[in-house]
Amino acid sequence: MTLTRSLKWTTGVLLALVVLIVMLVDWNGLREPIARRISSATGRSVAVNGDLSVHLSWPPRIVANNVVFGNAAWSPDPAMAEIQRLELTIDLFKLLMGQVEFPEVALFAPHVLLEVSQDGVPNWVFGEQDKNKSVDFPTIGMLTIDHGSVTYRDRNNHTELALDIRTLEDGKDDPQRKLEVAGKGRFKGLSTTLHARGGALLSLRRAENPYPITANAMLGTTKASIEGRLLDPLHLKGEELNFKLEGSDLALLFPIIGVPFPPTPAYKLVGFLDRDGDVWTFRRFKGTVGQSDLAGTFTVDRGKRPQMISAELVSKQLLMTDLGGFIGAGRGTQPSRTPPPSDKVLPTEPFSLEKLNAANADVHFRGEKIVTENMLLDKMNAHLTVNDGVLKLAPLDFGIAGGNLVSLIEMDGRQRPIAIRVDTTAKGLHLDQLFPTFRLADSNTGTMGGRARLAGHGNSVAQMLASANGEAALIMDGGSVGELVLRLSNLDMANSLLLMLGGDREVPIRCMVGNFKAIDGVFSVQELVLDTPKVNITGSGNVDFTDESLNLRLVPQSKGFSLASLRGPIVVTGTFKNPTLRPEMGGVIARGALAVALGAVTSGVGALIPLLDFGNDKDSDCALLVYQAKSDARVKASDIAPRAGKR
Repeated sequence: MTLTRSLKWTTGVLLALVVLIVMLVDWNGLREPIARRISSATGRSVAVNGDLSVHLSWPPRIVANNVVFGNAAWSPDPAMAEIQRLELTIDLFKLLMGQVEFPEVALFAPHVLLEVSQDGVPNWVFGEQDKNKSVDFPTIGMLTIDHGSVTYRDRNNHTELALDIRTLEDGKDDPQRKLEVAGKGRFKGLSTTLHARGGALLSLRRAENPYPITANAMLGTTKASIEGRLLDPLHLKGEELNFKLEGSDLALLFPIIGVPFPPTPAYKLVGFLDRDGDVWTFRRFKGTVGQSDLAGTFTVDRGKRPQMISAELVSKQLLMTDLGGFIGAGRGTQPSRTPPPSDKVLPTEPFSLEKLNAANADVHFRGEKIVTENMLLDKMNAHLTVNDGVLKLAPLDFGIAGGNLVSLIEMDGRQRPIAIRVDTTAKGLHLDQLFPTFRLADSNTGTMGGRARLAGHGNSVAQMLASANGEAALIMDGGSVGELVLRLSNLDMANSLLLMLGGDREVPIRCMVGNFKAIDGVFSVQELVLDTPKVNITGSGNVDFTDESLNLRLVPQSKGFSLASLRGPIVVTGTFKNPTLRPEMGGVIARGALAVALGAVTSGVGALIPLLDFGNDKDSDCALLVYQAKSDARVKASDIAPRAGKR
């Protein structure tokens, strides 16, 4: 007998023996040993309550019926998984080399419960010795599921989702065997629906074969969809995944994903989602928030504690009302916890200390065009950082009235209430652009500048301003103003009438200085002067942020002759919401009454005498006023910081 014939004969005999063994062996006798082996590896009870059989094929096929996998000891539900029938093939060659690999696994009517304990331990963490070490499962080539279901439950955050999972019939001849998942329930208290389609569930562990996925979800009023390929589906790692996000309020994402957005109007954003380890990036997105457009890149690094947010954002047209949530002036879709009184305008909504401490941040924002109702802002640049509860805007730069308003703001959320410091500088503000409805000369209006250093405390904008301490100064050197405005401010009827008939004239401004001192929210006038060759206007009083009241008195003094002038001071009273500007009528009425009385005695000629205004022709010491204002504005933050904690 030749060697070849001998090998063939031996192989035939061995195969015959294998076939005989397979046919004669009662495989049900192996149910207990197999169950004990799996139970020992996982720390969970395992039972094969139905028949166990092996079918001759290549590779061999194993069938187990009514398989039950036990749950964690802390769960009230005894079974984590129940499978009506389990079919799998095994690679004998790999098995001889000590490797366990199942080329195909089919699950019929599997029901799986995934849950998290009150201590935050998931039931899919196996082994009693090391809760953080998962079991090294054998390699599975392809998994198909027929009428499966998964329940996910986490009572700690009010989550319970029921998912139906199946392999699509139209993918029967597709090597990817498309998978479909549909579910509903509640996620973190929000009504949730989910629908997703993908490739074979486990065959795509291989990095060289990206996993196709399309998914849509609705959580409350938030909609999200994703489409693309995952490089590592088990860890949701992907690149350039098409991602859409839409909802009624960005703040509603905080309980869902833990990113502390402020309240906003409705939004819709479209871009690309990447994940690399703990870093999630929403790249090159575009969309709208309210009526403002928004684009850029947003990254969250969950590997850091607290998580780190970084972003580069730009808006070509920004409505300031869409930013109201950043300062507590808007609540998006959420009801206000502390709505302001009907007669107040300052935001009273408290800042969220939970959000302030939920993440560190480094965000750059650029608004190329700003739309407002009353103030002419034309651009905005901001750099926001958050570091362990301390928020800084350095700078917050607005283009306004042809100049810039640059602020450095620090909010310390580690203190209770929040401590705040503000250093604001105004440069190159044009008076005619700052007050576009105020009648000024058409040319050479000059520019204004100023400085404010304030410190305060409080958990809302209203509280912070009501506790503010510090100094503020506003200076205008040069420029011009319409003479008619100055004459009317002095109630100079005769000269005002001449200007109305002959046309307004440009009057140069020698200087304008406003210098305020803030103590516990009351901004008192130290100096308030507008000096021109025609009229010198001085002011006194205060602006009270504790009750949002105005108490200012403007006294004009003419520097020239007027045939008829009532010379009445102007008072500004009322509130921020309803200010009132009117003449102080005491002196006006007295002079008017005297004019009437003299008119009766002197047949009308003497009636003009009380109204004559010869002027004091006294100029303000502009150089001194400007120097004092600039000096007061240089108050160091350290000089006012102790007042921030005053109660």
